[in-house]
Amino acid sequence: MKRAVLLVCTLLYAAVVTWGQDNRRLTDTGNGLDPTGIGNGSSESRRDSTVTDRKTPKDVRAWTVSQTLGEITPSEPDTAIYRFQNVHFTDGLNGEYNYLGNMGSPRQSRIFFHRPTGDDYIFAYPLDYFITQPDHFRFMDTKSPYTNVSYYRAGNKINGEERIKGTFAVNAGLRIGIGFNLDYVYGRGLYSSQSTSLFDAALYGYYRGDRYGMHLLLDYDKLKWAENGGLTDDRFITHPEDMSSGKQTYRPADMPVNMERNWNENRMRTAFFEQHFDMGYYKSVTDSLPDTVIVRQEFVPVMKAFHTANVKGHRRRFIDYRTPTGYYANNYLPYDSIDATGYLSIKNAAGLSLIEGFNKWIPFGGSAYATHEFRSFTLPDTLGDGSGKETVRRWNEQALTLGANLRRTLGDVLHFNVTGELAVLGDDIGEIRLEGNGDLNFRLLGDTVHLAFDGFMTNLEPSFYYNHYHSQHFWWDNDFSKEFRTHVGGSLSFDRLHTRLSVGVENIKNYTYLAFSGYGEQATSGSTRFYNDIAPRQYSGNIQVLSATLNQDFALGILHWDNEVTAQYSSRDDILPLPLVNVYSNLYLKFTYAKVLRIQLGGDVRYFTAYYAPTYCPGFGMYYLQNADPEACVSIGDYPIVNVYANFHLKQCRFYVMYSHVNEGLFGNSRSFLVPHYPINPRWFKLGLSWNFWD
Repeated sequence: MKRAVLLVCTLLYAAVVTWGQDNRRLTDTGNGLDPTGIGNGSSESRRDSTVTDRKTPKDVRAWTVSQTLGEITPSEPDTAIYRFQNVHFTDGLNGEYNYLGNMGSPRQSRIFFHRPTGDDYIFAYPLDYFITQPDHFRFMDTKSPYTNVSYYRAGNKINGEERIKGTFAVNAGLRIGIGFNLDYVYGRGLYSSQSTSLFDAALYGYYRGDRYGMHLLLDYDKLKWAENGGLTDDRFITHPEDMSSGKQTYRPADMPVNMERNWNENRMRTAFFEQHFDMGYYKSVTDSLPDTVIVRQEFVPVMKAFHTANVKGHRRRFIDYRTPTGYYANNYLPYDSIDATGYLSIKNAAGLSLIEGFNKWIPFGGSAYATHEFRSFTLPDTLGDGSGKETVRRWNEQALTLGANLRRTLGDVLHFNVTGELAVLGDDIGEIRLEGNGDLNFRLLGDTVHLAFDGFMTNLEPSFYYNHYHSQHFWWDNDFSKEFRTHVGGSLSFDRLHTRLSVGVENIKNYTYLAFSGYGEQATSGSTRFYNDIAPRQYSGNIQVLSATLNQDFALGILHWDNEVTAQYSSRDDILPLPLVNVYSNLYLKFTYAKVLRIQLGGDVRYFTAYYAPTYCPGFGMYYLQNADPEACVSIGDYPIVNVYANFHLKQCRFYVMYSHVNEGLFGNSRSFLVPHYPINPRWFKLGLSWNFWD
């Protein structure tokens, strides 16, 4: 598979490079991208034809496009060296995610404010490590054909994990750009029945004219991972001397697990299209070049009409070939049934926008728009005639929403972005979204201070799958109330002190969550486990969550020490458990060798206080509250995870080597879990590489 992906990348690269010569960068303006090419964008093309040995221009610009308004936001390409050793890890750059141990397995953030919300297809939440939503996808503009290849590897061909990722971008003239991304993760797993296989392919193109512009993104994901249900007995990790009377040492692959030949599979297809027509006027602009004065006409947009379309076609399937008797509390469908659900969403938005910056007396931009969404869900069902025969049931929903946006993104002092939406017709009638953010920047005592704020108020229907779900082992039909949330937050940062303090508070009414249903228990060797049965619940009261994060970096010569500490509080820890403290700390030496090789040598640590973390349900592919008998609940945390690494950057190449979990066994492994019954991988060697190619 890896060789095939590399071959396809190479062939496509060669074909497009041959076709796409004379490519130049589009210059950035307040309204997005200026297609004139004057200045930095076109100077490279004015060269003496007698010069044969020229330097290939190496410059890439990137931006994202909002899913509803189609607004362009500049974005930095992924070229940073700092924390490059963590970019491939499922637990995130700062190690804040709980996951099942193997690369690419489902995860959940320990930082509550970082958890995704608001999507009907909730099965994508635990896979946000790999899935890129359309409004976070980077469109690229490059002077020369650009290719980036990244590769990560750990372990061997039996138990190792690998990731290969390719990005290609090319411009055909000054207004048109195309590109594609390929991403493949294959984690074999140190423990039995734990493999993951994640594949993503994305193709995009754009046109940026004076009056008309468009973006198109086509994305396909096939995500499949094996389920083992965790260890049959945690003592294989916590007290290995108790197993086999201490006469045998168990390797991870030899430790018995609850399940085999069980898989979850998600196939996700996304098409995003944005188009707009700018209305404005032309003005004369004079450019001074060596021995030449050029007068050109520059288009100044005043208003635009826009349309965005987002189509999602997803399908989730649970494949259950061999499960221990009694592992699940219920079996609702025949053994050979297809345990699957389908999701289709077609969402269109259209409106008018006032362009920010066209007039100095109007220092902001704004939009008014309407959106229409059609949603369709399919689930297995029975005929209801007592025969037990299976059929497929479909639910269709529609919603019409009106919205408005006010924003200021230009200037150096004050920025803000406020959006309000109200569902006026359809199944979502009465839903409210009001959210905003902004920042104020000023000088204080010789330092630059950034004061940022954010907040939202939402009153939304819970996901369809919290109200309806039918499958082999789980079955419910609910009618939950809307979930009402209010959030207020802010941050204060100082450039010279390298300090940033963020605080936030959120109130949730009608909090909807997955929880253990508690229909009996079963005994396993040396421990008590409950039958695997979950159901959604809704708490009608109020829950408050408070959070504060301090980022503090220190530097003394080549010695650097960077820290992020988060403190959280949940007013209902029995419903919404959170670790009181979560820490990421990185101590390293940073220096340059021979003026070209940048080096970081150091180690980092991840730590969080003990708490009763949500556990994982294989049959549903989601995390849920382990609110069974308190004696059977398992707490995790209070255990540091230490990695040591060497990180290098040489011209167009970044690479690193790492030895992860080096502290394994030093202080005992009794708490070396990130998810109850799913142990952290033992120490092992890892390496990664990212290489840029131009022309």
